Amino acid sequence: MPKKIGQIIFLTIDFPPMSGGMARHSLDIARAIKGAGEEVTVITSGVSVSEKYEDKTGLRVIRLKGVRAGRCFDHYFRSLLIFFIYGFIYCLSHPVRAVFVNTWSLIGPAALVLSKIFSIPYFVFAHGLDVYAPLKDKKAMWLMKLVLRNSSLVLAISRYTRDLLGREIKGLNSMVLNPVVDLSRFEFFFGRINSVSENKKVILTVGRLVESKNHESVIRAMPNVIKAIPEAMYHIVGDGPAEQSLRQIVADLGLKDKVVFEGNIADEELPGYYYSCDIFVLVSREIPERGEVEGFGIVFLEAAACSKAVIAGKSGGISDAVLDGVTGILVDPLDVEAISSGIIKLLSDDEFRKRLGENSRKRVEETLSTDKLSESIKGILDAE
Repeated sequence: MPKKIGQIIFLTIDFPPMSGGMARHSLDIARAIKGAGEEVTVITSGVSVSEKYEDKTGLRVIRLKGVRAGRCFDHYFRSLLIFFIYGFIYCLSHPVRAVFVNTWSLIGPAALVLSKIFSIPYFVFAHGLDVYAPLKDKKAMWLMKLVLRNSSLVLAISRYTRDLLGREIKGLNSMVLNPVVDLSRFEFFFGRINSVSENKKVILTVGRLVESKNHESVIRAMPNVIKAIPEAMYHIVGDGPAEQSLRQIVADLGLKDKVVFEGNIADEELPGYYYSCDIFVLVSREIPERGEVEGFGIVFLEAAACSKAVIAGKSGGISDAVLDGVTGILVDPLDVEAISSGIIKLLSDDEFRKRLGENSRKRVEETLSTDKLSESIKGILDAE
């Protein structure tokens, strides 16, 4: 079958050099579209970034000066209008055959109108917070339903997200398309991060310091862990509004010599932290009243790419990212005893820890790599 004429435009608020899972996911999607043999242009919010960085992505990236990722929801309609106007001008001047959108909540309405004007399909990724948050807001729910029902296909990042959407929007055309990991990021790291002591049992968490990531439960588990494994250390990579309260808990528990706050780390340095740890832990929890939930957890795949066993919270879509007893251990994120027992089990049982880590690496190689995402996207586009 001859290839359909036209390129793909990908609308996303978050894109590198922004940090975080959404930005990483956006980069992986764009590269996967390109890997599917398509010409793709990324249209994203503006940041201060050099052309040198954009060259590294290997993609055509257009940044909208009037939109700032951290402030776009403070100026919702202005940001939406800018995305729409630029998308409209781009579709007028280029042959565009499809639009991908990395979340419905700001740029989805722009994609919907572009679709109607130019008779082109659009595909929307659904995560966790973007689906959960509108449940208590009638206007947001109405808009979400309008955007998603008119899309050609909703791509839910986990079974949890798909099922949540299915309960709220009957008959929605959707499928699960898990995030992936770019294995090439983790292939050529040698050495150990200087701040991570060689003779310690290192527990690592990578994530924003916010309540839903639940660093607090891991910190409170540390006294039990240290009793069983005195050489245990907990390293936390990331920053955020909860940092001061977490530091206070560390001080109150007398753990200043056992818990290290590494701060925000450049993307290229992250592999070193994963390789330098013994296990990865992130016990995210749901906060229903604020609509906060972990839709999947790309950091689990990053740890898997480095053959690390993990302990994860049994909440949201994490069970798609971590297979209990196969690639890691799922625990009640509010059960400090269960968390400490899981950590002690993995740090004490070298054979079990190694087996889970090997299973993790094998799984991402076989099913959750960027090559697999390219195959999925090619199938979606060919079916359109």
